[in-house]
Amino acid sequence: MLLKLAAVAAAGAMTAIGITGSATATPVKAQTPPTAAASFEKEYFYTTQDQWTHWTPDAQTSSHAGTLYKGVNYFYCYVEGAWYSNGSYGSVIWLRTDDDTGNRNVYVSDTNLTYSDFVHDTEILHHC
Repeated sequence: MLLKLAAVAAAGAMTAIGITGSATATPVKAQTPPTAAASFEKEYFYTTQDQWTHWTPDAQTSSHAGTLYKGVNYFYCYVEGAWYSNGSYGSVIWLRTDDDTGNRNVYVSDTNLTYSDFVHDTEILHHC
């Protein structure tokens, strides 16, 4: 109904300023997250502790997806997101990965990497 009202309003506005033709509203397709595996190679880093994964690059409870366990894990790319500090390091860099509880294309903060991985992750990974 709203699309029809928008089309009627647009047609009326076009007529008022002397433009002829038709005004139709085209529905916008919902945006889906990109498929990381198809776009980026996996790079392996060592994570120093188990951590929550998130659907968006932030540490909000509302974006919690699953868990990435401590150890060697792969990552596809990085993005800038919300500031996060684990007590030792602080960063706005979030890494896209697939977690250990079955969720794909989720994010973790880079603050839980080993120091050498933490310092060089944005040099090794591509920006998403």
